[in-house]
Amino acid sequence: MLIGAILSISWAPVSAQTEKDIETIHSEPALVVPEERAETTANNPLSIVRAIQVQNYVQPVLKGAPNAGGNQPYLRAILPFSGFGGRNLLRISLPAGNAAWEGNSSTAGIGDLTVFSVRVFQVSSNAGFGVGPLLVAPTATNSTLGSKQWQVGAQGTFSAHYPWGLMAGLLSYQQSINSDANALTFQPFIFRNIGGGFYLRSSGIATIDTSSGNGVLPIGLGVGKVFQLSNRRLLNIYLEPQYSLVAGDYQPEFQVFAGFNLQFLPK
Repeated sequence: MLIGAILSISWAPVSAQTEKDIETIHSEPALVVPEERAETTANNPLSIVRAIQVQNYVQPVLKGAPNAGGNQPYLRAILPFSGFGGRNLLRISLPAGNAAWEGNSSTAGIGDLTVFSVRVFQVSSNAGFGVGPLLVAPTATNSTLGSKQWQVGAQGTFSAHYPWGLMAGLLSYQQSINSDANALTFQPFIFRNIGGGFYLRSSGIATIDTSSGNGVLPIGLGVGKVFQLSNRRLLNIYLEPQYSLVAGDYQPEFQVFAGFNLQFLPK
């Protein structure tokens, strides 16, 4: 599975404690933020700050295709809004600049546009979750880069933060309207703070086509660093190699994930 450049903006709470952390950040004179708060804010998928993220997966080794590989950057926006009795997150993702190659042939272009919205619920002082609908639009310029079919489904997001770090996850199911194309995807996040703004991370994305059974189960171990910049900004950079415990045909056996996100804390 190819994943890449991500642009995201978020503004919805996961818990009362997270809100308290952000309020503490607001009250401080510059960006003197305790490291664990900065790292939690930078990595939390339900964090209540706007952000720009750029991510990329490079996949040089595909199962059953020794001369094939891929690369897929994503552009993503996560936008908060109020409704349905609370706060919501709208996330729009567009694979842009995708590339796939096999032998002497290659393809590059745009992938399918994915949009989902989740209503965010607080379940405890350190945890929350969101659920909502998902839509995939057939914007891919080539069938190699996307299904080129309208798909609908559901999205779930959860997050829990602790003094040592953060655990979170994204779970989604999407089904084609006009065919049997479908996918079940789960991305667990584990972030372990190690001091100085550094943290260890694992965020492999497991995907399975429930019709064919083809899928991939990667496990990663990487490192990241959160920098506190001026004007209430957090810069988070990371690198995570991932090895697939299980990989179906044309799924990555090994991939390297890298990226950064720049968050803009409310003033």
